[in-house]
Amino acid sequence: MTDRAYDRSRLKTLLHYVIWEAGSHANFGATKLYKVAWFADARRFVLTGKSITGAPYIRQEHGPIPRDGMMVRADLEAEGSIRQWRDKVYDHEGWKFKALRPPKVGVFGDDEKALIDYWIGHVDKDHTASSISELSHNYGWEIARMGERIPFNSILAERIRDPNDEEMEWAKKVLKRTRLL
Repeated sequence: MTDRAYDRSRLKTLLHYVIWEAGSHANFGATKLYKVAWFADARRFVLTGKSITGAPYIRQEHGPIPRDGMMVRADLEAEGSIRQWRDKVYDHEGWKFKALRPPKVGVFGDDEKALIDYWIGHVDKDHTASSISELSHNYGWEIARMGERIPFNSILAERIRDPNDEEMEWAKKVLKRTRLL
């Protein structure tokens, strides 16, 4: 599958929209912002072959982030669309956000916007920054080197689980029947 070409303006609109919808909520910072973007982009790619932004995501300590995420946030702040600052969050400093004007979400189709809205709600309401980071730390993320690009289809990569009792019994029967055990 060939993804859409990277469109920085779509990434900018996506981050602006997420900040507009949830940025000022308690415990919503850069980790959650980037998780919404990652899961919306990656799930869209897996479902349709085209991500929302085409943005490259790279491995960082807390999971995949858009390679240009910090620069896009700086652009949004410079143009007066958002305000961002560092503040104490639990036992460390984290990013806080406030949208200063509404984003122009007309660039997204209805299905794209619905997917973004789902991930905003899910990440904001159902997760802490730590729990959503664990969800994004799948096998695809683990095998990438720090700073390396992570393909969207890596969200499908999982480790093979141990077989359950029924599967183990089946395997033993096959091994006996084929005289490998």
